Amino acid sequence: AMGAASTATYLEAGKKHPDTVAYKDSDVLATHGVMPTRITAIRVYWSEYCVGFECFYDGTSAGARLGTEYAHGTVYSDFVLADGEYITEVSGRNGDLIDQVTIHTNLGRSQQFGTSTGGNPFRLYDTGKVVKGFTVGFGGHLHFIGAHFDYLTPPITKSTTSGKTHADTVAFDDYESHLKGKNNIEMTEIRVLHDGNLVFGVEGIYTADGLQYTPGTHVGKELNTATVNQSISLVGKHITGISGRHGDVMDNLTITLSDGTSYSFGGTGGFAFSNFVPAGKKVVALGGGLGGHLHNIFCYYQ
Repeated sequence: AMGAASTATYLEAGKKHPDTVAYKDSDVLATHGVMPTRITAIRVYWSEYCVGFECFYDGTSAGARLGTEYAHGTVYSDFVLADGEYITEVSGRNGDLIDQVTIHTNLGRSQQFGTSTGGNPFRLYDTGKVVKGFTVGFGGHLHFIGAHFDYLTPPITKSTTSGKTHADTVAFDDYESHLKGKNNIEMTEIRVLHDGNLVFGVEGIYTADGLQYTPGTHVGKELNTATVNQSISLVGKHITGISGRHGDVMDNLTITLSDGTSYSFGGTGGFAFSNFVPAGKKVVALGGGLGGHLHNIFCYYQ
C-alpha cells in the first residue's frame, strides 16, 4: 500500500511541438539525492520571448534550460524569494510558445519575464497550495511551463504497521507522545538496538519548533550483553525507507536514506516486509510495539 493519496496537482500552459524537450526539475535533483524543500530563486533568460529558465531549490540549481534561440549574452533576470516567501501563481500569455510569464508570491510580489503581447492569457494556480517545482519544455524558445502545486506543509501521515501484536505487546508512538501539534518536525538521528540476530528496540531523536525532543529508547526486556546500539545521523538527510524481516518478533530493520545509502540491523530470520514509506516522503517519527523484543514498527511520514 502506498499510504495516503498525493495532494499534489500539476498545471501547465503552452504547447508541445515535435522539437519540444521537457525537463522536470525534481527528476534532475533526485538523481543527485536531493529532496528539495523550497524554491529559493527563479532565473529567466529573455528578450521578447523566454529562451532560458533555471530554478533554484534550497539554493541549488536544478540546471539551466536553454532554448536553441538562446544567444550568448542574452539578459537574464533573477527573482529571489525571501524566507517564508512562496510562489502561489504563474500567469502570462501563450500561443504556440510562452510569450511572457509572471511569477506571483504569497507576499504580494510579482515579476514579469518576456515582453511579447501575443497569444492568450493564462493563469496557473491552485487555491491553498504553493508551487513546489517546475517542468519546462523548450525548442527554440520556452514552449510550455508546468507548475507542480502542493500544500505548503504536507500532511503528516501514519504508515501501515509491519510486524505482530501479541498479548504482551506494549505500544509506543513518538509522534502522539511528544511531537503532535508542533511544526517543522525533523528526525535528526535514529538508533537501533540489536544483537546481529534480532532487533530489541529503536530510538528516534527529533527537533520541532527549533527544540530537541528525545522521547527515549524503546527497548524490549530480553536485552542481552550481545546487544549493540547503533546510530545513524540524519543531519542533512532523511529516512526514505523502512523495511526488514519479522516472524513473531522483529528480526531485521533496514533503514534507507535520501542519499541512497542503506543500513541493515539484526539477522536473516523471519519473512521480508517491504518499505512502508511512500516514494517522495520522509520519515518524521517512529512508533511500534515491544515485548521481549521489538514486535512491530510503523512511522509517520511527510
